[in-house]
Amino acid sequence: MDESNVLDSSFLERMNTLLANGEVPGLFEGDEYTTLMTQCKEGSQKQGLMLDSAEELYKWFTEQVMKNLHVVFTMNPSSEGLKDRAATSPALFNRCVLNWFGDWSNHALYQVGKEFTNKVDLDKSDYRLPDYFPKALEDLPKQPTHREAIINAYVFVHQTLHQANSRLQKRGGRVMAITPRHYLDFINHYVKLYNEKRSDLEEQQLHLNVGLQKIKETVDQVEEMRKSLAQKRNELEAKNSAANAKLKQMVKDQQEAEKKKVMSQEIQVRLTKQTAEIEETRNFVMSDLAKVEPAVQDAQQAVKGIKKSHLVEVRSMGNPPAAIKLTLESICLLLGQYTTDWKAIRGIIIKDNFISTIVNFSTEDITEQIRKTIQSKYLSDPNYNFEKVNRASLACGPLVKWAIAQISYAEMLHRVEPLRNQLKDLESKADENKHEMDEVNKVIDGLERSIARYKEEYAQLISQAQAIKSTLESVEIKVNRSTALLRSLSMESERWEASSQSFKDQMSTILGDVLLSSAFMAYGGYFDQQMRHNLFSTWSSHLQQARIKYRHDIARVEYLSNADERLRWQTNALPKDDLCTENAIMLQRFNRYPLIIDPSGQATDFLLNEYRDKKISKTSFLDDAFRKNLESSLRFGNPLLVQDVESYDPILNSVLNREVRRTGGRVLISLGDQDIDLSPSFTIFLSTRDPTVEFAPDICSRVTFVNFTVTRSSLQSQCLNEVLKAERPDIDEKRSDLLKLQGEFALRLRHLEKSLLQALNDVKGRILDDDSIITTLETLKKEAADVTKKVEETDVVMAEVETVSQQYNALAQSCSSIYFTLEALNLVHFLYQFSLQFFLEMFHAVLSENDNLTSVTEHTSRLSIITKDLFQMAFTRVAHGMLHEDHIMFGILLARIHLKGVSSEPDYNVEFDHFLRGAEHSLQAEKLPKEENLTNDQVTAMMRLTNLPAFKGLAEWVRSKDDFKVWLHSGGPEHSVPMCWKEVVPFSGIGQALHRLLVIQAFRPDRLLSACQMFIISVFGDQYLHSSEQNMDMANVIEKDCKASTPILMCSVTGYDASGRVDDMAAELGKGITSIAIGSAEGFNQADRAINSASKTGRWVMLKNVHLAPQWLVTLEKKLHSITAHPSFRLFLTMEINPKVPVNLIRAGRVFVFEPPPGLKANLLRTFSTVPASRMNKAPTERARLYFLLSWFHGIIQERLVYSPLGWSKKYEFNESDLRCACDTLDVWLDMAAKGRSNLSPDKVPWNAFRTLLSQCIYGGRIDNDFDQRLLTSFVNKLFTVKSFDSDFQLIKELEQGDKKGLSMPDGIRREQFLQWTESLPENQTPSWLGLPNNAEKVLLTTMGSNMISKLLKMSLLEDEEDMSATSVESRTRHTSDGRPSWMRTLNTSVGHWQSVVPKSLPLLRRTADNIKDPLFRFFEREVTLGARLLKTVRADLENVAQVCQGKKKQTNHDRALISDLAKGIIPTNWNKYKAPVGLTVIQWVGDFSERIKQLQRISTATSQGGAKELKNLQVWLGGMFIPEAYITATRQFVAQANSWSLEELQMEVTVVDKGQKPSIDDCSFAVTDLKLQGSKCQNNKLYLCSSISTDLPLTILRWKINADEAKKLSNTMVTLPVYLNHTRAELLFTLTMDTAGEGSATKGSADHSFYERGVAVLCSGLSA
Repeated sequence: MDESNVLDSSFLERMNTLLANGEVPGLFEGDEYTTLMTQCKEGSQKQGLMLDSAEELYKWFTEQVMKNLHVVFTMNPSSEGLKDRAATSPALFNRCVLNWFGDWSNHALYQVGKEFTNKVDLDKSDYRLPDYFPKALEDLPKQPTHREAIINAYVFVHQTLHQANSRLQKRGGRVMAITPRHYLDFINHYVKLYNEKRSDLEEQQLHLNVGLQKIKETVDQVEEMRKSLAQKRNELEAKNSAANAKLKQMVKDQQEAEKKKVMSQEIQVRLTKQTAEIEETRNFVMSDLAKVEPAVQDAQQAVKGIKKSHLVEVRSMGNPPAAIKLTLESICLLLGQYTTDWKAIRGIIIKDNFISTIVNFSTEDITEQIRKTIQSKYLSDPNYNFEKVNRASLACGPLVKWAIAQISYAEMLHRVEPLRNQLKDLESKADENKHEMDEVNKVIDGLERSIARYKEEYAQLISQAQAIKSTLESVEIKVNRSTALLRSLSMESERWEASSQSFKDQMSTILGDVLLSSAFMAYGGYFDQQMRHNLFSTWSSHLQQARIKYRHDIARVEYLSNADERLRWQTNALPKDDLCTENAIMLQRFNRYPLIIDPSGQATDFLLNEYRDKKISKTSFLDDAFRKNLESSLRFGNPLLVQDVESYDPILNSVLNREVRRTGGRVLISLGDQDIDLSPSFTIFLSTRDPTVEFAPDICSRVTFVNFTVTRSSLQSQCLNEVLKAERPDIDEKRSDLLKLQGEFALRLRHLEKSLLQALNDVKGRILDDDSIITTLETLKKEAADVTKKVEETDVVMAEVETVSQQYNALAQSCSSIYFTLEALNLVHFLYQFSLQFFLEMFHAVLSENDNLTSVTEHTSRLSIITKDLFQMAFTRVAHGMLHEDHIMFGILLARIHLKGVSSEPDYNVEFDHFLRGAEHSLQAEKLPKEENLTNDQVTAMMRLTNLPAFKGLAEWVRSKDDFKVWLHSGGPEHSVPMCWKEVVPFSGIGQALHRLLVIQAFRPDRLLSACQMFIISVFGDQYLHSSEQNMDMANVIEKDCKASTPILMCSVTGYDASGRVDDMAAELGKGITSIAIGSAEGFNQADRAINSASKTGRWVMLKNVHLAPQWLVTLEKKLHSITAHPSFRLFLTMEINPKVPVNLIRAGRVFVFEPPPGLKANLLRTFSTVPASRMNKAPTERARLYFLLSWFHGIIQERLVYSPLGWSKKYEFNESDLRCACDTLDVWLDMAAKGRSNLSPDKVPWNAFRTLLSQCIYGGRIDNDFDQRLLTSFVNKLFTVKSFDSDFQLIKELEQGDKKGLSMPDGIRREQFLQWTESLPENQTPSWLGLPNNAEKVLLTTMGSNMISKLLKMSLLEDEEDMSATSVESRTRHTSDGRPSWMRTLNTSVGHWQSVVPKSLPLLRRTADNIKDPLFRFFEREVTLGARLLKTVRADLENVAQVCQGKKKQTNHDRALISDLAKGIIPTNWNKYKAPVGLTVIQWVGDFSERIKQLQRISTATSQGGAKELKNLQVWLGGMFIPEAYITATRQFVAQANSWSLEELQMEVTVVDKGQKPSIDDCSFAVTDLKLQGSKCQNNKLYLCSSISTDLPLTILRWKINADEAKKLSNTMVTLPVYLNHTRAELLFTLTMDTAGEGSATKGSADHSFYERGVAVLCSGLSA
């Protein structure tokens, strides 16, 4: 069984039980169990066992199973689940024999390579061993043959892949599992490629040899042609004589024939005349005869109609009537049997042929005598007519009729007899004339035939003469051309002989060339361009050392593909760079099916175009129809592209392994439980868009990886191609021509050569007889001359192309850097996900849709505009999808990229490194000078800055300048930074702006963002940053910049809805829009239907709140990926910014981020827009004023969130739902009190209910900090009071600190009045409006500045990566001589520095029976132990990281995670054992940790020297303790234990010792140092409100005293303050009570909450992120 059979854990559980107990519980039940028992009984009886009970039988069955069952189970040991499986399924391991199958041994690899290539000719008799042979196999013979050297190279190549993986792991990269199948694939590639290349070379060699042979024969042919010329001339003369003789004979016969023709014509005339006369006579005779002929025919018909009965009747008459007798006598007379005797007559008519004789009677037989007799005797008789006779006898009537007709016809014949005779004479004469004419014609025909024969013979003679003449001319021409031909062929012969030699060279290097190429195809696909190059160089170097010949100039792309293929690939959307071309070769020449890593989608587009004609289909492992699509492709042979391979389905294993069976002529493959016919043309491509997926070794072994992950060099190459094509098509064309010289031109020459050689091979007989040979040769010469000329021009063109490309190279590098910066922005925020397509669309827009280029033609100006617009568009488009706080950070990143492309500016790497990592230098324990007017932080930053050469004398300069203090406290110091640096070479404006930025960072970190803004402006210009802050033309962006298939993500912060913008835009553009709220199954169905419909019709669809359904969004992204939409279709997705939104959806879409405008005024206006006027103006009239108070209160508490942790200790989610709930509550209570009245007295308003509900439930319900609750209550009590209805009720006492002018409640009872008053407020409000000191703005800006630097530090990993393609070979060698990437070298340096800073050890406290009773000792012992343990971990981790960075140690998963965190400035998880501010960088953490350990070292030293009693007298840095609150508990316990007091009775008293004052410490007091007081200052142990954000408390005495009653009677001026661990205020340690004085101090029992509004608190540590 394969691991793929384990679909879920239950399978393993059943397997474990089967192996352990021989059974699977619940497998046999009911009838199956009964049948089993019967069979078991039979089986046991055969073994001679008598088992009766079911339990015994089942036990016997399980024993048999355990005895006979054999399970072979394969799994991937590299997967993390192996350890868990070993724990949860022990039988899999303790009941099985474990065999670890890794890669094959070197010996096995060698033997397999030898076996698989035994039919390949790898031997070379002339092979000479080098002095040192690089053995990959130890037991290789001492004198290896060439075959053994080649197989040794196979093993070496396979070994290098394991080494490459090790190097990648050391660098923190992902690796591909190298398996024996890779090696087999390599060998198969080798054999196949060797046979292909060898047959090609041999075929070409054969062609050349035949061609050379033909050329040698040509010289003899020309000589023969010359000899035949004389012979042909004689033949021509003989033929001409014969032709003349024939011509004379032909003329004579022609004259004779003409005479005969005249005679024939005369006879023809006579004959024509006679024929006319004959015709005329015949017509006359025939017309007369025709008159009587019908009567005869009629009579004949009548005779035929005589019935036999009538005849019989006549015959039977003894004495017939006279008419009958008369009739029959006339008939007998006509028939020539005349008689008057009735008996004789009856004898005649009795005959059977009587009627037929009459019918067939010929009129011409009637003689003249008979005719006259009948006329005189019978026709003259009046009774002799038809009517009378017919009455007498029906038989005789027709006979009379016939007789009369015959006599009439006979008379007519008698009358025309002369004419008939005349006609006979004419016809006989005509026959004589015809005979004569025939004789004449025969003579003429004979003559004409002889003439034709003469003509044919003459023509034949003439054609023979002409052929001889043409042959003569042809031979003469060929003889004339033969010299030139021979000369040309001799040139070709020389070239072919050189080619023949080249083929020999190629044949001599074929083994090495094929080895390198095969290794590349089998192993190289997974790696990036640089790694491929390194591997190829390593393999080449080995071949060179082993003296295996190979072409040193071999080009992988040209060797494995031809120009036609590369041109086709580019036509099919393959990007023009080496990486993609190499990948296309692998996709064409694979043995194992390819698995494509394709984050950008470029490979998918290419494959769909490349295999379009073969009807490629696309599916996904997540597709419901996946199996159906797979079966269809297997059967019909269509290529199949399977996406989302990270969700791999093991059903594909048999397909990838090509596990086929042949049955009865069918080729079958098993797919699950089905056998499917496999088409021979089937091919499958697997692809994933996720480059971070790590595939199991079994999948790695089954596929050929092809990595299309875009690299810096490949993207730079693509962008350079694009910009040259757009801006310099002339250069691009020349560049293409240069490539064609290697490809297409050489190929054309090769084709012509091939066709010439083919023609030479195919020619039958002589070469010179075949004109096509000569034509081909001439064309070849012409083409060769063109190519030669082009080659001669190459150097000039190459220089020109290189020069121009160099001009655009900086832009291409910038493109690459911008994209990879965008790619890494997700380190800053999960929302910042950008695809390559997003960047390329932006780049194309700058190149081809740029209005700024319209009238500019000069190339340098255009390049400048393109560069400027690219950076502008990149900032604008990306900033629209960013939070406002990150705009400056992104601007800095782009500025750094831009500076790298400006040759006139240095890279300022040292200055930027200080800007980001300067804090590292502060870790060195150096004495800081005391400077007036500068805080410790400012002095530290100043001393760090002096490490830069330009700021060497900064400290002296600051002391010497009196006006420096004025600048230091000015409002906008960034606008007038004094020049406190030295310029050896005058700085440019950018250089000065950068140095000003560093000064601001050191002395005024609160103005850092503004200084950064000015630096960005100095790089890009004034309007650069404004583009993102101006109101964008959303409609234009959506219409023009976004495609139909690109979803538009409207992301907003919590509580802000952007859907209104979409509705307004749809109305403005007149677009139909369908809006659907997402969150339910019904919503999903509606959304699917709406998208399907709108994508066809071009409507807009808006899906609201999609962040509520992140799982469904995955499906939506897949759907959008495959949809073909109407150009006008747009899909809008509104959402809150939520990390659960799928990354692929964000990458595929266009993101727009919407944030509400800051400030109290904007907040009030937003509130008014959500509350309808009708609701606010409802009776009683006091309602509007209360609504205003509520809006003001809501605005204050929300705006204070911006200043957290000063405004609030944390960012509570106060939102619009709280406001709505408060409004509802207000309405209910107010309506209850008003009871329908239109007015309500202010004192009747239920204030207590409002205050309680607001402070405890509606808003207070979110608060979990007691001091935040006090603050909220103070605001509620201050605003919701009867006094709020007074006209002079003050909302704000002081608009500006020190300014007595306040802000009073507006008069009014209508919503419109309050709205008007709100709109009249100033745009910007100071923190004092919110009850905070105005310096709170400084804290906010300082925090934002440090956050920005923290984010830039995360991105610095990207900045440190060197672009290998952009650097020169020398610098590349210099930078990578140790094989490590830049970030690893930087990390190595940092780790070394951290190791020097962090103390090496921490001695533990020694426990004794006495000191263990001391609470302080117990506390410090725990602290020291925890510190020592963490110190050990940190130093061990740093040591491991250092060794990995130096290449001395192989990375583990722990090391890899550790290095990844440290390189990005993130604190590793296993270091984070105590509470530190979120977002703290490693640099800050190491510094803080070092100080903590140093304090613990002092404590440990003090204890070891003076015992546990010394712990009481130590001044403790409370913020430096791991569990500081435990120290307070320990001191309390110490005092209680020492004095035997109750813990509950102890009360803390705090005394702050002023500077210069001597502290008094008694037995119940403890000294704490380095506390910080925020929002006030302390003088004479009393608190005063002040404008400074924070003041240091040098020494604070904490004293425990027992006086419970006094504690309860606190003075009215006392205030309880929170003590927090650090500035985040996330951890409240304890509280302390101090006296107050001055402004804001509570007097006369009236609680003034100014201290709470100001956020006054004590911090134990100044550590901040």
